[in-house]
Amino acid sequence: MKTICQCVLVLVTAGTLTGNAAAQSDLQKAFVKYPDRPAPYLRRLHAKPPNGMKGTLSFRRDFPGGFAAWQDAARKELHLLLGLNRIREATQGHNSTVQLGHVTAEDGYTRQRADIQTEPNVTIPFWLLRPVGQASQPRPLAICAHGHDSDGWNSYAGVYKDEAHRDKTLARDGDPGVQAVRRGFVVLVPATRGLAEATHIPDLKRRHGDRPCRAQLIHCLLAGRTAVGERVWDVQRLLDWALVELKDIDRQRVVLLGNSGGGVLTVYAAALDERITVAVPSCSFSSFTSESGFIFHCDCCLVPSAQVKLGDMTDIGGLTAPRPLLAVHGHKDGLHSYPDVERAMARVRSIYQSAGAPDRFRHEWGAEGHKFYPAIMWPFIEAALGL
Repeated sequence: MKTICQCVLVLVTAGTLTGNAAAQSDLQKAFVKYPDRPAPYLRRLHAKPPNGMKGTLSFRRDFPGGFAAWQDAARKELHLLLGLNRIREATQGHNSTVQLGHVTAEDGYTRQRADIQTEPNVTIPFWLLRPVGQASQPRPLAICAHGHDSDGWNSYAGVYKDEAHRDKTLARDGDPGVQAVRRGFVVLVPATRGLAEATHIPDLKRRHGDRPCRAQLIHCLLAGRTAVGERVWDVQRLLDWALVELKDIDRQRVVLLGNSGGGVLTVYAAALDERITVAVPSCSFSSFTSESGFIFHCDCCLVPSAQVKLGDMTDIGGLTAPRPLLAVHGHKDGLHSYPDVERAMARVRSIYQSAGAPDRFRHEWGAEGHKFYPAIMWPFIEAALGL
């Protein structure tokens, strides 16, 4: 894995150095400041003990049975917290069928519209992108998960409503599916449940702020599920299908990547599913809260009791170890706090060190905002896969 560090450092050193001044300035600023009345309560509510281990299953070096025992126990707990056990019980006997549509020829690759029924009455549309031509060996598989964008799965796959949509997407490097297929990957770009318009649950009467993702969350919580759990379930069912039916892929080279809410999904899915060999969450992977108690992620990313049981998102990210994990953030991303991100990534780094794989975790800062950073992401992925 030495080559991962070398490749990433060479390509991002300039951007990292230019961001140092801004980063140091950010360290002096409070990300948010709550009014005097709730501030002490919120600090107490979310405070970590002196040992930094808030949850009963937070990682600790002296966990009984060692690192593997911790991961096993934490994964089982996470599975329950996400409600995946309830989803499995509710779908017993259901086969996730896939319907493939028309194939369109693009510049150097093909694009095919498809649908997968991950639960009874739940259909998730996705795009399948394949490079043109025969490869000398099986191709790596990339799954690209989008966030809060009602048309995100189309944008990621290079399917645009008009020129304005295309220009906006490309200006933000928001077509990772196209980037991947042009690098020789077979690519799956699914609609993220509750975020893509094609999978929305409408917020009737605007009872939940006219936000479909929050409407999804409320329905899930009442049924003992979570929105994140449903999204992880969908990715896993798509992966089940791909590993059996896509004969041209290398089953040992599976990448999951996503930005924003898609990055949150990437963290959780990679934590639970060891078939995912490389994970790249972009502009998303941090702590649940700042030191003052500010919650960084959308409420649809809420997993009840996660803080009490598992400690922090960093502990969940540590479940990916020793598999390669790259976390990327943008210096100008107003949704996350520089010092809180740095503290969180130091925690993940220590977990990877305990796993005996310190070189398989990287954290990098891009110079811009809430977007993908291809010059950081692809060298890491390709080095991790030995491409």
